[in-house]
Amino acid sequence: MPARYVTDLFDALHAHGDTTALVAGDRSWSFAELRTDAYRTARALVDLGVGPGDGLLLLAGNTPDALVVRLAGYLLGLRFTHVHLGPTTQSVPHIVADAAPALVVAADAGLPLLDGSAPGDRTRGARVVPLRRLAALAASEPGDPLPIAAAEGDIARISYTGGTTGLPKGVPTTYAALHAAARSALAGAAAAREELADRTAHARFLAVTPIAHVAGDMALMMLTLGVTVETYDFEPGAMLASLAALRGGVALTYLYPALLGQLLDHPDRPRTDTSALSFVVYGSAPIAPARLRAAIDAFGPVFQQGYASTEAPAITALTVADHVRGLDDRPELLASAGRPLPGVEVTIRDAAGTVLPGGEIGEVCVRSASVMPGYWHRPAETAAVLRDGWLHTGDLGRFDDDGYLYLVGRAREMIIVGGWNCYAAPIEAALTEHPAVRAASVLGVPDETTGEAIVAYLVADSPVPVDELRTAVTARLPEINVPSRIEYLDALPLTPLGKPDKNALHARSH
Repeated sequence: MPARYVTDLFDALHAHGDTTALVAGDRSWSFAELRTDAYRTARALVDLGVGPGDGLLLLAGNTPDALVVRLAGYLLGLRFTHVHLGPTTQSVPHIVADAAPALVVAADAGLPLLDGSAPGDRTRGARVVPLRRLAALAASEPGDPLPIAAAEGDIARISYTGGTTGLPKGVPTTYAALHAAARSALAGAAAAREELADRTAHARFLAVTPIAHVAGDMALMMLTLGVTVETYDFEPGAMLASLAALRGGVALTYLYPALLGQLLDHPDRPRTDTSALSFVVYGSAPIAPARLRAAIDAFGPVFQQGYASTEAPAITALTVADHVRGLDDRPELLASAGRPLPGVEVTIRDAAGTVLPGGEIGEVCVRSASVMPGYWHRPAETAAVLRDGWLHTGDLGRFDDDGYLYLVGRAREMIIVGGWNCYAAPIEAALTEHPAVRAASVLGVPDETTGEAIVAYLVADSPVPVDELRTAVTARLPEINVPSRIEYLDALPLTPLGKPDKNALHARSH
């Protein structure tokens, strides 16, 4: 049987016909036109020599062509890898060599990143074709339907980790796992879907973070639901303009916390009508509860947090209703990652693998149909994180009595000060409770006296007196958690996946 994930997508492209599916700048595509372009592109890919099971690597940014190529690749049952092309693009030669694609399709700006190979050359065994050349070939192909070649157990894609602990690792996902992840995510957002159900025809998903990552999966999910997708690179002023233009409609989006902060702080925001913003999923990095409260004050109770990873694309959700409770009688919920999504099991375990009771901190372990089968061609690293069917995420956290998960940091980022375990996330949350502090990132550095010392990097309206920061921390945590050094930055460095780049901060600290 064809893969359900792909049949659902193409059924939606057929069902919604002349309704607008995709918008980019002054251009738009109906569902029927998008379907036709996908069929044409699939035929062009076949003419270029790829077929079911072959690898296709796309090096492109947030463009409609990128979504069309992904749809065509899934239709053909290809092993798809999308590398986001932008200012932070890195490790392209490594990813090309590791993913071993039969074909590399690259936007013009990405061609120099392919070891300087010219179009038509073979880069590390792969044929390289410019994206514009693929589009030209597709334009001459017929657009009538093709059978779906993808099967449930086939590898749909290989995504790459952020590379914060070394070179990026490939994470394969089957078509069945994509469907399981989408099903879990939709079930987790059931209340929001019901609320927006009768307004779907007026809804638009703003895909403004890299569609090579979460926003791409969400864009395809939105297309399956019949929602229009608009794609461009995030810029807070541009997004505010989009929201103003959608007044009376429904805007949905996915943002990293840092980008949500930029939107919140933009000088045009107070005088812009943002009432169209109806549902915002945020994730990829922790958010400070104080900043989350400010965002809810500005935009309303429209937020849902998603905790996931490349290895496990659906883990927990903190729903819109949970956020409302966090404002009312459960303020601690705003520091939570939520509860496990339907179809997902989550446990907290110690170093020996023993499941810990509620309240105790340990490693977050996940089991579900959407968890990766293992790293691509890395058996030793796979064995280190996949044990007895459970993914050991490397994240540290605890459950409360109601089943809400609280993350406290990465296992490798635990800071041991004078023999006491200190965790970055609670310290960062405490620091950002100070009204002048907009963002915080904490790490440990070697110290001759205490073994490690806590350094905090802050983004603030102005430098804050040390005693005020101490008070902010000790109001919530033991004094051992007070940073011994404070440094101020204009902005926190971010990884390509929107997480604070602690490797860059460690480089600054030495």
